[in-house]
This record gives sequence, C-alpha cells and structure tokens, in this order.
Amino acid sequence: MNSKDMLNITQVVPSKMEKYIKENKSRYGRRIEQLGVIIADNSYIPKGSENTYHEFIFSMWQALVTGRRITPKMESAITNIVKVYAKHLKKENDPEYRKNKLSYIETTLNKLNSLKGKLHTANYSKSYESNSEYFLNSISEHVKARGSLTVKQRKALNKMHKQFTKRIEKNNGV
Repeated sequence: MNSKDMLNITQVVPSKMEKYIKENKSRYGRRIEQLGVIIADNSYIPKGSENTYHEFIFSMWQALVTGRRITPKMESAITNIVKVYAKHLKKENDPEYRKNKLSYIETTLNKLNSLKGKLHTANYSKSYESNSEYFLNSISEHVKARGSLTVKQRKALNKMHKQFTKRIEKNNGV
C-alpha cells in the first residue's frame, strides 16, 4: 500500500463516551453486575418505588453503565450499597429471622382481620366502612409484601381500634 491509498482509508475512532464506558466496564465490571442484581431484586426494591435510597442505587448503576467519571466518594457509596444489600440477603436467608418474620406477618394479619370484624360490628355508614376496609386491605398487602409496618401505620391502626371499640361500647349501651 502506498501513501495515496492510506489517505483514502477511514479510521474508526471510538468516541470519548464509548471509551469511558469501556473503561468503567473493565474497572467496575463486578460492581455493575452487583448493582444490576440489586436493582432486579423486587423484594429489595419494589417496582415503582419512589424511595430516594432506591433512586440513588439506580443512579449509581446508571453512572457506571453510561461511562460517567466515578469519584472516590461515588466508589465508596457503591461499595456501601453492596455491603448493605449483602447484610440484607444474609438476614433474609437466616432461618430464625424468617421464622420470626412469618410469625409477625401471621399475627398482624390476624389482628387486621379482627379489626375488620370490629369495623363491621361498629355499624358505620357504608361509605366509611368501605373506605376503612380498603385501607385495612392495603395495610394487609403491605404486611404480606414487606413483613413490617411503619410507625404511622401502627398509629393509624391503634387509633382505628380505639375508635371502633368506643363505637361498639356506645352502641351496646355499656
């Protein structure tokens, strides 16, 4: 090949972004895989979650995949995400923890069912009853999915229990 032919050859040069993506893939390949698994785990990050921590996990994964420059602080955060998830998995796979969680779910669902019974016994209006039942059903679904209740949910349920009990006593003339 002479120099004239060399001038007509088009050389493909990777763009800067492709170069950074390749660099991140080689440097953080394992972390990209780990974050991918974390994001795919629906028990850890439910679909449609608007939790800021879950959004942060996704943004760190995106930063790695799209070739963003990873600062030491970001690298440390990514490592912590993986460590926290590993602790979560260890706890979820512990038979004693699972047994306690299932027991909690069962007792909570029984209490919710008794609360529904009190709701119907209290003789509220049909609209109030249906709204309250809808709320109790959503709490039941939350307990089944998460295995826990938030403080606000517990307070709301306690308030409902007191209210229903008071209404039943009033209706019975006690």
